[in-house]
Amino acid sequence: MIAALVVVGAGGAAYSLTQGPRVSTVAIDALSVAEAAGQRIVFTTNQPLAPIEASQVTIEPAAPFTIEASGRNVAVQFTYPLDAETEYTVSVAGVESASGGPTATISHDFETGTPPIYVLQRRDGNDDAVFLTNLTGDQAVPVFTHPQIEDYRASREGLVVETSDGSGAATLTGMALDGSDPAPLAVPGEGTIAGLQMADHDGLVGYTYTDLDISATSGIESALYVSRLDDPDAEPQRIEVGTDPRVVDFLFVPQTSSLVVLTFDGQLRLVDTSRPDAEPVLLGGALGLSGIERGSGRVIAEQSDGTVLIDLTALSETPLPQSAELDALGIPGPVVPTVQGKTLRTFTQMGEDGYPESQAVGLVDEAGTFEPVFGLEDGGDAVMQTCASPSGSHVAVIVSPDLANNPYDTYSRPLPSRLETHIVDARTGEEVTVIDGTDISWCAVTIG
Repeated sequence: MIAALVVVGAGGAAYSLTQGPRVSTVAIDALSVAEAAGQRIVFTTNQPLAPIEASQVTIEPAAPFTIEASGRNVAVQFTYPLDAETEYTVSVAGVESASGGPTATISHDFETGTPPIYVLQRRDGNDDAVFLTNLTGDQAVPVFTHPQIEDYRASREGLVVETSDGSGAATLTGMALDGSDPAPLAVPGEGTIAGLQMADHDGLVGYTYTDLDISATSGIESALYVSRLDDPDAEPQRIEVGTDPRVVDFLFVPQTSSLVVLTFDGQLRLVDTSRPDAEPVLLGGALGLSGIERGSGRVIAEQSDGTVLIDLTALSETPLPQSAELDALGIPGPVVPTVQGKTLRTFTQMGEDGYPESQAVGLVDEAGTFEPVFGLEDGGDAVMQTCASPSGSHVAVIVSPDLANNPYDTYSRPLPSRLETHIVDARTGEEVTVIDGTDISWCAVTIG
């Protein structure tokens, strides 16, 4: 029997040596890869591996990536979020043991999850509500209600909702993604909040704050604060930079705890919230901020002589592509980054009477080529905001129907009484659905 076991063991070892490395485990979060940039799939093999190059990796459907291999592990990092509800195959060919021998191909198939989608409805006669819904809008469930919801933001860590009692003083409430475990977040005082945002990293919440009783000589005005969703009782951290620390606008840098801040002195600065004593990085002058691309961290900023892309890694800037084709489309609106260098833009065509006649929304690539995805032919309707899904596969266009006869409410952040969110497949231009409401969670910032 002992002899037989030795023979079997030797045969198994010989078979293993002729097969090359094999996968022991695969680690991947199928939901996270569709929610955020920089997520990974990690292969662990049964033996240490020889060096692996990016040329050995194949992803179907194709997606940009980087690779890191060490010991028995091969990590493929996706540069951008992957499409939701899509089957992917990641393969690594020519995998060889560190000690040599035959090569093998390691591979894994998986289907990405569906990130939650939220919208805000301000409702006459009923409490306002933040709804959890799906891509077709037919499974809407309220997760938070209140008589006056000013704003909300969502991230993988949870939700934060800004409410008011009608006096103008804002309150913040943090909660889980299903609306459970609501808890008030500490705020600086009795005042208004604007520009509510959430980072995709570490549960950070940011906003600007102004005291209600501000005067020319006292009070806090347009000050930037950062809180953490998992520490609701902690005093908010004030971010002060520049000679005039009042903040015009700010954006969270994806996959980091940093902020790009535009202050009243017209300067852009990169601030690391985890190192409050570190000197901010000066990025130059700007008139406004349009967005930050997921995955690349490139900032789109408005300057006096045009729109520029600021690379936060190289600390360089280049003009945003603006071809003659774009100049002929009409009056340009906001520029919204999506992924892989594409931007979402809105153009308004004016009639001979000087009033808007139509609007066109489309994707613009790095060569300046415009690909239409949505249009409004009724000049009375108006595009209020555009946003893209995490992977850029879908576009949300928030529309105010019949704007002239669609009165604004009296909230601190006024919005038209009726708003529609049109969901469009960015690859085909086909409309998927229309959802009543606004502030879809794909948007990093809100209207107004």
